[in-house]
Amino acid sequence: METSLGVDIISRDPRIYAMVIVSREGNKLLPVLKESGSRLKLLKLIKSYSPVYMGIDSTEEFSRNDLEKLSKYVSIVQVTGKFDDFTALPVIAKRFKINLNPKNPFDEAYALAVLPLEGVGYKLKLYEDETEILVSPGRSLGRGGYSQGRYQRRTFALIKYKVREIEKELSNEDFNFDVDVVEREGGFSKGVFRIYSNFENIPIKSSRGDIRIDVRPLKKSSIEYEPLEKRVELSNVKDKYIIVGVDPGTTVGLSAVDLEGNILGVVSKRSFSMSDVKEEIRKYGYPLIFASDVNPPSGFIEKLSTSFDSILYLPPLSIPVKEKNELTKELEVKNAHERDSLSAALKAYLNYKNKFIQIKSKIPEDLSCYSSRIIGEVLRGMSIKEAIDNLKDELTKKEEDIKIEQKNPEEIILEQSKIIENYKEKQNTLKKDFEKLQEENIDLKNKINEKEATIVSLERKLFDVLDQQKKEALKDTVIKSKNFEITSLRKSLEILKSKVNALTEENKRLKELKPLMESEDIIIGKVLGVFSVEGIRNLVKNQDLVEDDVVFLKDPTGGGAEAAKLLSETKIKAVIISGKISHPAQEELIEAEIPIIYSKDIKMEVIAKFVILDKEKFYLVYKKEKELLLAFKKAKESNKLLKIIEDYKEQRKSDFKL
Repeated sequence: METSLGVDIISRDPRIYAMVIVSREGNKLLPVLKESGSRLKLLKLIKSYSPVYMGIDSTEEFSRNDLEKLSKYVSIVQVTGKFDDFTALPVIAKRFKINLNPKNPFDEAYALAVLPLEGVGYKLKLYEDETEILVSPGRSLGRGGYSQGRYQRRTFALIKYKVREIEKELSNEDFNFDVDVVEREGGFSKGVFRIYSNFENIPIKSSRGDIRIDVRPLKKSSIEYEPLEKRVELSNVKDKYIIVGVDPGTTVGLSAVDLEGNILGVVSKRSFSMSDVKEEIRKYGYPLIFASDVNPPSGFIEKLSTSFDSILYLPPLSIPVKEKNELTKELEVKNAHERDSLSAALKAYLNYKNKFIQIKSKIPEDLSCYSSRIIGEVLRGMSIKEAIDNLKDELTKKEEDIKIEQKNPEEIILEQSKIIENYKEKQNTLKKDFEKLQEENIDLKNKINEKEATIVSLERKLFDVLDQQKKEALKDTVIKSKNFEITSLRKSLEILKSKVNALTEENKRLKELKPLMESEDIIIGKVLGVFSVEGIRNLVKNQDLVEDDVVFLKDPTGGGAEAAKLLSETKIKAVIISGKISHPAQEELIEAEIPIIYSKDIKMEVIAKFVILDKEKFYLVYKKEKELLLAFKKAKESNKLLKIIEDYKEQRKSDFKL
């Protein structure tokens, strides 16, 4: 059983489609689904039903982007031909005896679903048989902290590792490809693979993370049209059941054997997509059995078997090479792929051979030419008697149709005359009915006029009521809007009042600070809210920070060596902190001989952007911290000198021994 989807446009804005799915088994067409919906619904249907074809009237009914997205899941067929070989859909439908109303989108969708199964139309080729794989950073490598360089080098190393890994996998699978990389410190910043194979065959999958891998087929610059190949005549397909052996991989091997064990065809091809394999199979018949040479089978052959609703034969154990060679001995095969697929098909035939012979022995001699059909239906679960009875019924029906076609012309004329007489009688009856209906129609028209007058009157009243309601609703909306605006303004006013109070309090404290500035018993230092390069630069720029200033760091945790260096370049006297300071910043301040004083060790008060210090107490702590700092620095330099002397002595001893 195979399914086909037909799609015709209902409206362009919004874009709605009529969608019809039909299935075909033998020469029977069965409707599966009839729905309308958007592009999203169309994609969901394709994923759910996996049709072989999607028949369309014209590519203009879809955007290029939509066609590219859909073609990843189904073969799209433009039934009406290509731009230089166009035939209207009603003409094609009439040729294949499909009833079609051109004004009904569902009729057209039905025809578009059926005709590709008859081999009508051109398959759209939107992608090259080439694939691109892009390996790049998964996250931005832009501005960052002091460890940004290390992070970049790590990312470049990971990209290089992934590029080499993909390169190895593609080489092991015998793909032809080119690779282009951009070299950077520590590895690659980007790697681009161009693989000369269909997207469906590539074993690498797209992924996201620290490293991003994008696998995408290369688009064709313009849509190409490929005619559908004619299949086995569907009226005889039940008499042409076949066994298909498949060896999946980069190069796909395919073999077809009839139910007598005769080899119909053996082929192998690189970049053989799923849709191409299906087209190749249809050249030989309808697959009753799919055969694999390995157990468990690949997902490729399982998907093929499911799409045709066929039996899947698996050997108890994977067929050994020795047995494959024995099965295909004296048969012409070009490579290992053809050998594997043919040995699988022959193995399946040998497995069912006795069953075939048993069924054939029970088929009447006059129906022996239909043995393939009967065998197929029995293997699918039907009893032999039921299969034979169904066949006889079908043949009887065909004979009756032939007899009707072969009637004597005089008999046909007589029958036609009787039909004409019947039609004349019906016509007279219909004429009387028509006259009666005309009288009723006049009465109904009068009643309609009365009703319309009543409707007009009621509509006027309704309009007045609605107009009044609209005014009331508008009034309520305006009131609500104004209330909301008032509430919002009140909140803003409260915020502004709070700010004004805070600024008033700060101004008051600053006024109190003015007489203190003239006192010789205090030191006025500067407050640095954020210990950062930007904060220090703003303080210097506004001339709030000058040489010999004492700086209180409100939050010393954020600054590093660079911020500390900028402070030391300003030649400040000391730094006051209330918490921990980073080690690099501390080292930089010690190197610049700037004492670090803890706020708990001195008496201080913060007013706005100033810190008020008791001069006497400050200088006591400052002197002590300065002496400790200089002693520490001297000890550190002495240790360095001792270390140099020790290293020199050790070196001299080594030289002496040599």
